[in-house]
Amino acid sequence: MAYSTQTLASGCFGKIYREKFGDTWAAVKKVPLGIISRQQLERECKIYHNARHTNVVKLLGDPWLKDSKWNIPMEFIAGEDLETTIFKVQHSKIQLTPAVRATIITGMSEGLLYLHSKDIVHQDLKPDNIMVEHQTHRAVIIDLGLAKFSRNGLSSAINLGNEAYSPPEVLQMEGIRDKRSDVWAMGKIIAELCARVRLPTQAVSAIKIRETLKDQPYCSAVSKMVEFNPANRTTMAGVIAEIRRAGSLQQADIRQRDIPRDIPRDIQREIPREIPRDIQREIPRDIQRELPRDIHRDIHREKDITVTLVNEMRANQKWYPPAAPVPKMDERKSPYLYYRQDPPPQREMGKALVPVKGQALNHQMSLMSFPCPLPETGKVTQERYIEGKGALEYKEIVTRGGRIIKYEKVQITKDS
Repeated sequence: MAYSTQTLASGCFGKIYREKFGDTWAAVKKVPLGIISRQQLERECKIYHNARHTNVVKLLGDPWLKDSKWNIPMEFIAGEDLETTIFKVQHSKIQLTPAVRATIITGMSEGLLYLHSKDIVHQDLKPDNIMVEHQTHRAVIIDLGLAKFSRNGLSSAINLGNEAYSPPEVLQMEGIRDKRSDVWAMGKIIAELCARVRLPTQAVSAIKIRETLKDQPYCSAVSKMVEFNPANRTTMAGVIAEIRRAGSLQQADIRQRDIPRDIPRDIQREIPREIPRDIQREIPRDIQRELPRDIHRDIHREKDITVTLVNEMRANQKWYPPAAPVPKMDERKSPYLYYRQDPPPQREMGKALVPVKGQALNHQMSLMSFPCPLPETGKVTQERYIEGKGALEYKEIVTRGGRIIKYEKVQITKDS
């Protein structure tokens, strides 16, 4: 036996209570006898029995009569209605990130597609009649009390529903509510969810939606759903692939700011950024884009310059698997200077070519203690005393068009 514990909602067709139903919680809809007839109740239950989908609320059992009220046990959704999520942010427990928004839009669209595949017209789609589960963000279409079977233009219920989410043909010409009017209402709901603003019904059109949503991924799909002429309006089957595709793009759009908060702070600091800060601090601002990090570091240590491609992982190897090692390159075979840059882990490790010339070339070579500024095209011999060897070492630098095309040791005899 069920027993009342909490009032969830109320309306003109009765109240909904959170009650224990067997071993689970249920949202029990209580409707006075004078409001709904047995025939209407049987029709509503038949609709629920025909709508078995994860994004449509479930009927848990047969209704029973108590205290002159019909008790209808429905699936209990531990969440909030979409009206709260969109328009009552201060009371909402859902953070509408792009991925969460995509989950909600895809879910409620899949639910409506399923209803229409069973020839069920909801008639009363609005944010209040869509629940969002807190933990999973599953969207569930609820309240099929006004829903009807619609086959070949014949309906099993009277033409009712709210005006705020009614299409032009219903408002202006008293048209029949059918699958196309459901599509229009869902289009407006998606637009409001994306824009986070309530849209006046009379202002909803394909042109206005394109102006409101602009480059958002759902713009094209929604504009087809709110076409003024129902004959030109898309169906859910005709637009669902586009909605799924837009949702997949949103789910896959993981940026650096979306790093999970449960990753330790010391690991978060080690996750590579596109331009490491230590590079920015070391390199003079006027040539930050010219001077490679590894070359600059090796110069100050007075070591031989070894130009390599480096693909290293730092202390975050537990989060990202190491990439295959990249072999060293011989600087004598390349007219370019290579440098390492650690891009974000989602992107492909790569290499960059830096043509160094002009004042930047002279500045860079002056750091290497060359006897004079290098010409853009020419040859210079460098002389250095190596303490470890106790001997002089000579290197020949050849430039062409502002690029170093040769940098290697040479033998110079006394006769030279």
